[in-house]
Amino acid sequence: MGNALEQLRKETRDDARLYGCIRELYEQGVPFEELKAVIPDIRRTREQLHMKRMLENNNEVLMQMFSREMSFLLDAKERQEEEQFKKIDQLIRQQQSYRKAAAEAGPIGKLKRLFLPA
Repeated sequence: MGNALEQLRKETRDDARLYGCIRELYEQGVPFEELKAVIPDIRRTREQLHMKRMLENNNEVLMQMFSREMSFLLDAKERQEEEQFKKIDQLIRQQQSYRKAAAEAGPIGKLKRLFLPA
């Protein structure tokens, strides 16, 4: 038993958790050859899970970055629209003041000033 466990320890390459699981299975009667055969599969599965977690974390980070970028772009668009509305409002007011000035300078404005002094 000691030699088989020592070989399993070498096969697991200092992976304490994996060695602990393999040892427990060995002590429960699973044959040494079967345990030795599953070590690469266990490693591969663990590496795939690790890669999956890394990709999920990566996706989460990318989604956060995308969300921040979209928020920034929407804020910029809102600011741009607000500036456009201010310019339109300014043009409308300017037009109104031109019309008022033109009306006061025209014949009706002169008549008003003659008959309705301020």
